[in-house]
Amino acid sequence: MRLPSIQSIGSVALTLLATFDVVYGAGASTYDVSKPKDPKGTLKVALDYSLATSWPEPYDASYKGPRPWTWSSHIVFKDPVEKGITDGQLWQIARDAADEMSVDREQYGIGPRAEPTAMGVLAWGDEIIISSSVKGAGSFSYQFEGGNPEVLKSLKECQIIWRDTSLPDKNKEHEHKNKGNCAEPMAAHLYYRNNGKDLPAQNARIGTWVRVGGTWQQIDPCGTGEDDFWGCNLFTQNQKMRVLKNDIKPEAYKLSDIAGGPVKQEQIQLCGSNREF
Repeated sequence: MRLPSIQSIGSVALTLLATFDVVYGAGASTYDVSKPKDPKGTLKVALDYSLATSWPEPYDASYKGPRPWTWSSHIVFKDPVEKGITDGQLWQIARDAADEMSVDREQYGIGPRAEPTAMGVLAWGDEIIISSSVKGAGSFSYQFEGGNPEVLKSLKECQIIWRDTSLPDKNKEHEHKNKGNCAEPMAAHLYYRNNGKDLPAQNARIGTWVRVGGTWQQIDPCGTGEDDFWGCNLFTQNQKMRVLKNDIKPEAYKLSDIAGGPVKQEQIQLCGSNREF
């Protein structure tokens, strides 16, 4: 029997790897972020192009390794959202945003395995911020030196609370369970980048969907009910966010009708100027 050559085995392996990458997006070797693309959805959820191409290192087209992928949108309404948008409508907005994220991701050729697994909405005043978690390289909340210090300060305060209140046998040096990459801290980053007023003073609402086993679910902040680690459960308390109850049924809405309709739709970029749509 004639054995296959090393060269033929290598060719087959490369073919299988390429197929796996295209189908599952594991290596994300096909993505193209050479230029920003306009979002296609009504909510204008878009890749944070500034972050994806500038941090932790500037984008190099010859390198196709992981980048920090996150999607977001900022909408200002004519009227206050407290009375103009129900909790159920906020849940539906965040769920629709997750679908818009997938559509925008495909525009760049970013594989599905590189897509963030959480999408949240932060509502206060006459504004909402939609933000996913971060998937890919680094911990923006802990490692980015040019960002707003408020979120990192809050995370450090939460760590002190954990140190002082956790059970004696727990690791007192634990940082945020997901390194601050969840949708809640990322929404707060965007808020502070665009506002001078402390977020705790805004009485903001927050709700987050998480993809679990391929299905999007309304989830309490990470760390809720846990004894071994802390997460957004302490962060949302520290920022005095009102967490939407996860048993509230998502409610249909028409964007032009809620809270008097949008007067501005844009993206607050973490590392660049705002993009208006």
